[in-house]
Amino acid sequence: MRILSIAPSFHPAIGGVETHVRRVSECLVDKGHEVTVLTHADAASEETLAGVRVRRLPRTGWLRAWRAARPHIASADIVHCHDAYSFLHFYLPSCWLPPRRPVFATFHGYEQYPILGEAIRRRRFVRRRVINALCMGEFICRWYETSCFAVSYGGTDPVAVPPSLPEQPSAVFIGRLAEDTSLMLYLDALAILRHDYGRNLKLAVVGEGPLRSVAEKFAEAQGLRVRFLGAVADPGPLLDAASFAFVSGYLGIWQALARRRLVFGVYENELKRDYVACFPEAEKVLVISDSAADLAAVLNRHVGAPAAGEAMRERGAQLAAENTWEKVAQLYLAMYRAHGFA
Repeated sequence: MRILSIAPSFHPAIGGVETHVRRVSECLVDKGHEVTVLTHADAASEETLAGVRVRRLPRTGWLRAWRAARPHIASADIVHCHDAYSFLHFYLPSCWLPPRRPVFATFHGYEQYPILGEAIRRRRFVRRRVINALCMGEFICRWYETSCFAVSYGGTDPVAVPPSLPEQPSAVFIGRLAEDTSLMLYLDALAILRHDYGRNLKLAVVGEGPLRSVAEKFAEAQGLRVRFLGAVADPGPLLDAASFAFVSGYLGIWQALARRRLVFGVYENELKRDYVACFPEAEKVLVISDSAADLAAVLNRHVGAPAAGEAMRERGAQLAAENTWEKVAQLYLAMYRAHGFA
């Protein structure tokens, strides 16, 4: 099949959706399908990455974007839009005007909390106009009231030999430095860990966002051993060097589990609670907390007794090994086949 995958941004941009689209596309190419990724850029360009054709269109209004996308849509057997924006910006007129092609969607993540009614209406509008959809997380079905063909949590690349735990316990945070990733809750917990338990755990912070300056000032004021590294293309080596992973996104969780790291997931509202709790076997592979005081107490126990989390690390690594990008790509093909394609 000739598959056109439309995404708001793509590699080398760093992010969960970008990684998802790239790895699924590569797996589909390995299966003999022709995959083209259509995305935004500052200027038009064309290239081929690992067998995936990448077509970048200049940022513009939706009407010009659709006109520029038309020849790419016309040459595809199937169009797959990632999130509502891709459908509305590049495909929507093709619901009524040629070229019409079978169109599917994948819904990733959430915009903010509380979710705006407009965001819910946009996703439901798109869901009614695509043949079927995949949801990256059960919480999307609940909070956006969208039905889907199947729920996935993304995939991970196998780690043949997970690295040993470092001699000195440390942690790594991976995610956008914003309210929805609970960075400040993690830092609050480290401050409590230092002041109440006498442990100053080292932390590497990977990511960028509006809270960076606030977080840096807080860490300095509390005397915490925190390094802010900015965006990193491959956080794998940093996960290898850490004992604990503070991660907010599903792909980050998978990466940490694959390396046998103890993963801490926190929540500060009902949506994020569902986001974390709905992860596969969450109660067996994640340490879930809703307060800085509770997180600090749990961290203190695990810093003092590293072997205490061995069962969780073992099950997490097993689960990650089963959840490959190949398996995610098969889910895409299963959805296409269910509707007479592929």
